[in-house]
Amino acid sequence: MNIQYIGEHLFPGEMGKFFVWLGFGTAILATVFYFLAFYRKDHRTVWLKSARGLYIVHALSIVAVAAVLFFIIFKHYFEYAYVWQYSSKELPMKYIVSCFWAGQEGSFLVWALWQALIGLVLLRLARKWESPVMMIFSLSQAFVTSMLLGVTFLGVKIGASPFGLLRETVETVTDTIFAMPNYLSTITDGNGLNPLLENIWMTIHPPILFLGYALSLVPFSYAIASFLKKDYHTWIGRALPWTLFALLMLGAGILLGGAWAYVSLTFGGFWSWDPVENSSLVPWMTLIAGLHFMLISRRQNFALLAAYILITLSYVLVLYASFLTRSGVLADTSAHSFGDNGMTLQLLVYLLVFFAIMVVMIVTNFRKFHSAKEDILLSREFWMFIGAIIMVLAAFQIVFTTSIPVFNGLFHTDIAPPVDRVGFYNRWQMPYALLIAAFIAFSQFLSYNSNDPGRFIKKLLIPSVASVAITIPLVAMGVIHQMNFILLVVFTLFALLSSLYNMAFLVTKPRNIGAIITHIGFVIFVLGSVLTFSNSKIISSNTSEFDLEDSQANAENLVLMRSDTLLMNDFYVTYVNSTLAGNTTDYRVDFLTKVNGKYKLEFTLHPSVNVHPRMGAVYNPDTRHFPGRDYYTYIADVSKEPEYIVIKAIMNPYINILWLGSLVMTIGFAIAFVRRARKRWLGNT
Repeated sequence: MNIQYIGEHLFPGEMGKFFVWLGFGTAILATVFYFLAFYRKDHRTVWLKSARGLYIVHALSIVAVAAVLFFIIFKHYFEYAYVWQYSSKELPMKYIVSCFWAGQEGSFLVWALWQALIGLVLLRLARKWESPVMMIFSLSQAFVTSMLLGVTFLGVKIGASPFGLLRETVETVTDTIFAMPNYLSTITDGNGLNPLLENIWMTIHPPILFLGYALSLVPFSYAIASFLKKDYHTWIGRALPWTLFALLMLGAGILLGGAWAYVSLTFGGFWSWDPVENSSLVPWMTLIAGLHFMLISRRQNFALLAAYILITLSYVLVLYASFLTRSGVLADTSAHSFGDNGMTLQLLVYLLVFFAIMVVMIVTNFRKFHSAKEDILLSREFWMFIGAIIMVLAAFQIVFTTSIPVFNGLFHTDIAPPVDRVGFYNRWQMPYALLIAAFIAFSQFLSYNSNDPGRFIKKLLIPSVASVAITIPLVAMGVIHQMNFILLVVFTLFALLSSLYNMAFLVTKPRNIGAIITHIGFVIFVLGSVLTFSNSKIISSNTSEFDLEDSQANAENLVLMRSDTLLMNDFYVTYVNSTLAGNTTDYRVDFLTKVNGKYKLEFTLHPSVNVHPRMGAVYNPDTRHFPGRDYYTYIADVSKEPEYIVIKAIMNPYINILWLGSLVMTIGFAIAFVRRARKRWLGNT
């Protein structure tokens, strides 16, 4: 059936597809030419200049692809499936931007765009390392760009194009609106963004996270390049700023995702150990361990092999995280994963190729690694090494449990993931957190190489006694009561006080203020997490005369008639009214106290429900922040609205300690990165 469609804007899509193919082709050619520039001595300069030019064309092509996709989204060209699927004319402009990365195709494009831009910076900074580094970098770009091709070759689907037409999503246009030449006149709006993504944090979290993913490729490329160059030490100084920048962005992306989860999801927390959350956390943890091994290996060769393994493994784990999230393997265990779009094999090939590069390079160069001198038990580098090993073990536990669905798929087993996910991970991660906090404390009072045991013990005395002294009244007041939480608070306070002591009195030299602040932020974050979620309390219970016909529901939820006022913990609450705007109904709930027999308004919360045509009812919580606690409320049921609503309210104390730790840790990484970047890049070393 040859139909001449009316009103379609086909030129932008064809242009977008052209630039995708141009970007893919130039990435492959850049890889080949960088290979020739590295291995062929004849005409090396010509090969290098050609490779550099090809990569610049590749980067400009990816920028053009992104520009075209933004254009068709902002113009609401609903003839394109991606635009129709994720955008809507009713979306505010700040959320229209989020449509760019709402789907898999957009996510891969953001990833490819960041890596393309980072590669342009590498062209200037890599210098004598350009050929081997950019060879690996361009190879990865070829793989990422292939995710946008959207073609079928020998029955295998390669990529998914963001420029596919909506009418191409059906096998036949017969008996559909696409049988009409003017079908666009019947499509007045798009399907719209997932309501959970209509949040300011989700306009920031994904691009920052993907920037962290992209940056982690640079240390990987330097590590592999060092094997090719047979230079096993110079790469560390060159990769350190990039490693710190990757940790900064990846960590910020994870924290922003936690902030989004806290204000948008109804579990009332910052972190739920969701498999997709875990898959992003694990590369950050291994990169942290790799960073410490890199720092140690500059003084002691015994950590060099570990540095190679962890730095290269971190990018492989980034690819594994992408595989888990986008292959559909986690569809039954995670609320964040994408469905299978047919690219599982392609993602697996990408992962296995880079894993094979890592393994082959390490195995073939294994004999090059040797210990420079005997390990010294009482030295900073030894305890940094042990602490990094503990971090690796913690990451292994997380990735092993997260991978249960993969094991079931590969080996046809039926292993059940943990039912109480939060409790399971908390129990396993608690000992690791204790040990890491202890090693942070120890390292604050140790210099590199040997230390005097007597002086070391004296330095530990003040922070260790102070941490116990602070913990005792916390236990007496009931702030912490379980033994595992008590021990963790003691150790985190020990690490915090030791770090503060070191920063104030310069206990060890050389002074690394960025590292000290990062450690302070980390232990504050852990301390805030323990204090917050060990004291988190559901303050709602059903004090109304209406039975919810479930004992747990009655214990955790409150039925509120309109204009009725009922007691809830320390407050009286009133359901005032509801307001409908589009698909979203906003509910006003006043929290009151009684003073001299009269009600006094303390604050108002506006939980809402978005009855989405595709997702059904999506419940959006609302939170009121106070210096010492948060009050968090969401609608649990509106089946009888407007007669009444059912609400659930949670009190989270000490949450601001957690946010403070996040901020301090981010600042510490930023300071460490700037210090290394200035020394390496501006110093021209």
